[in-house]
Amino acid sequence: MSSYSEEVVRRAADIREWLTKQVADKQEEIERLRTMLFLVDMLLKRGSFKTAASLESVTSSSTIKPSDESSTIAGYQQTREAVGNDNEDINAIRRAVVPTAEQQDNTSTSFTEVRQLRRIKDNLLLATATLSPTRLEITPVDEINLNVNTQPFKSFFLNRILEGMKARDVEKVNRGEIQESESLNYQIEEKDGTLIKKIMISNYREKERLNEIFNTSTWVLTRMMEKDGGK
Repeated sequence: MSSYSEEVVRRAADIREWLTKQVADKQEEIERLRTMLFLVDMLLKRGSFKTAASLESVTSSSTIKPSDESSTIAGYQQTREAVGNDNEDINAIRRAVVPTAEQQDNTSTSFTEVRQLRRIKDNLLLATATLSPTRLEITPVDEINLNVNTQPFKSFFLNRILEGMKARDVEKVNRGEIQESESLNYQIEEKDGTLIKKIMISNYREKERLNEIFNTSTWVLTRMMEKDGGK
């Protein structure tokens, strides 16, 4: 029976975590597509699609008989009215797919999703993550006490991952690509002096960044727990 080094096992665990996130992301995308399909079906049931199809079959003829002219005009007008009446439905579909800036502002501080961060080898719950369009909060479970000075929390997660994201945002601000208020920021809330109570990250902005934060934080919390005496 062959054995693998700790580095190989760690990389395999990282890959598994990445694959798990990819599956979750694809499932979320499928659910959104299903919602879009449902809304489009509801729109088509209003009859505008059928009217437009009928109009197309009439106008495709090279010659329109005088007796059919009035019905063709009526069908055209009916189609325009149907489309006009369904503008609200079309806008509803657009809002469901891409929220407006006003909607994003209204939901920026309200958490819309809760995720669990679990250790790979035994599915042990490490922390819960509450997520909004602009803010992420990671809270370790009460049963796990993690010291902020335990590595690789500061050396890797803070100084390399989060500070790296901040530095890239500073460059984007200097180039005028984003506003300073849109750049990533974070804060660590402590309890009893040195224990992590909550990790608060604002303006992550990109889905790729969010996945990277989830992946690295899960690995870092696992390593910290092992170093602090956890099994």
